[in-house]
Amino acid sequence: MLNKEETELLCRVGPATPMGEVMRQYWIPFARSAELPAPDCAAVRIRLLGEDLIAFRVTTGQVGLVANRCPHRGASLFYGRNEQEGLRCVYHGWKFDVTGACVDMPSEPPESTFKDRVRAVAYPCHERGGVLWTYMGPRRTPPPLPDVVGNLDSESSVATVIRDCNYLQALEGDLDIAHFALLHTGHMTEDDLDGENPLRYQIRQRAARYAVVDTDVGICFGAYRPAIDGETCHWAIGNFLLPFYTQLPGGPLGAKRETRAWVPMDDAHTMTFTMFAPMLASSALTNSRPTQRIGTAARGRRPIAAMTTCWIGRLSSVVKATQGCPAWWPRIRR
Repeated sequence: MLNKEETELLCRVGPATPMGEVMRQYWIPFARSAELPAPDCAAVRIRLLGEDLIAFRVTTGQVGLVANRCPHRGASLFYGRNEQEGLRCVYHGWKFDVTGACVDMPSEPPESTFKDRVRAVAYPCHERGGVLWTYMGPRRTPPPLPDVVGNLDSESSVATVIRDCNYLQALEGDLDIAHFALLHTGHMTEDDLDGENPLRYQIRQRAARYAVVDTDVGICFGAYRPAIDGETCHWAIGNFLLPFYTQLPGGPLGAKRETRAWVPMDDAHTMTFTMFAPMLASSALTNSRPTQRIGTAARGRRPIAAMTTCWIGRLSSVVKATQGCPAWWPRIRR
């Protein structure tokens, strides 16, 4: 168990906090590409690591991420006009490009150079696999974008959901593979499975033994149980990758191409990005489907609330693309 000081250290993610500064050293997913579907579309409110930001897509398709408050009089840039390669504040018309540079200041005379000395707080952005990424750290040249499995394929998809909890409360559930055999498949028996479904090992023996190996980027963890012959073991292997990524066991080793990011919006809200590509072809997958849904998916889900434009409300439940979606993914629509 963590004590109060350790909990504060790991869970606080705002500016100037130790964990917040660590996370700012990495590229961070902050939105789906579909949230900014076209050039000059409406801006989107983004809360990330305790900062209120505004995302917008300019005429050429680039994405900008700037501080919510205009550096002039603090008006919200969410209400700005997205036009011709920049976001224009509605209060005095100051216009900012994706780098935060002020490119137009209509309240100044034509000969004024004041705009050249004004900048909005802005973070560099990159787009890949249906995900928008940003770097909020101090490096003038950001590190390379991470090669996250599930976000590299031409058929990659992404599902997102906001949770009302601290990121670590949510993330630790993915690392807690002991609960899966009890919470998610505790109602099942081997008769509920067909073919060579690997779930039969955990249904036959709910308790497992565990192994953890440190890696250069996190940890590799596994749960192992006796196989059918009693002499070999069945392993379920996953990974935790710094600073907030998980890769869960599922199917033949290496076939499942999925990574989940538990992105802190603030200390009390988390946005989950599940990035996945189609599973690699394997004969072991042919007859390995359960005959019923697993866990809560078998019992249905609550109705999905309407999306809003507030800081916490963009996505109140799973919103996903259908391309590349695994066959077992719950079919949920807004």
